[in-house]
Amino acid sequence: MQKAKVYRGIHYIRVKELPEAEQTQIRNIDSTDLIIKILTDSELMTDCITYEDYSNWYQNIYTQVSLVEQEEPSNEAHKTTGLVQRLKHRLLPDT
Repeated sequence: MQKAKVYRGIHYIRVKELPEAEQTQIRNIDSTDLIIKILTDSELMTDCITYEDYSNWYQNIYTQVSLVEQEEPSNEAHKTTGLVQRLKHRLLPDT
């Protein structure tokens, strides 16, 4: 799990700085409600997630999905997407 960065009191992480496996899983869920933009003095970061959302996702969805994927044969990987959606709505109802 990544450590939070802070900009003007906003605790966040950047998707592009996550390990490849986490980037893939975040892109596989409907993350448009999770992605935020942060305008700094030098750039507009368009691939950020609040650290709270990232932490909830990592602990309640990513870790669980990773365990399921290890147990599933690769030809059943499409089931993972449905599982992620169900977990997201159950564990992160505000997203």
